Amino acid sequence: MKNKELSILLSKGLIFLGMAMAAAMSIWLPSCIGWLEEYYYKPLGHVPSCIMGYAVMALAIVLLVFLYLLLRNISQKKVFVKKNADILGVISACCFISAAILFAWGLITFLEVIFLVAFIAGFMGIILHVLKNVFEEAVSIKEESDYTI
Repeated sequence: MKNKELSILLSKGLIFLGMAMAAAMSIWLPSCIGWLEEYYYKPLGHVPSCIMGYAVMALAIVLLVFLYLLLRNISQKKVFVKKNADILGVISACCFISAAILFAWGLITFLEVIFLVAFIAGFMGIILHVLKNVFEEAVSIKEESDYTI
């Protein structure tokens, strides 16, 4: 029992660390994009690349907030509830939208690393979407079980 509580606490701490890293990266993002543009072909320009980068960063922060909400529900022993399935749906959508933005960015800039990150984001979106479907089915089974005498 203690290990589960410690695991959830550690996960929440890592989420806050991720948010802090995202905040720090939002300061360094223009510099990082500028560094990439020094060494690679830059058909898009600095400002549009920064806009795409900040869009992905905003989606990552939204994802972290909803992940925190999911962990909060789990720590409150609310596991198989519709709200958690909805939260997983939002997290999955954030992954898919990020993948689409990154894929478009990769097509424009021809940077392989951006395609790789887009693939990873899309793959995570698929996994989370399947997990959302499993949660929805578990909620349905739980509700049916609750109504059975």
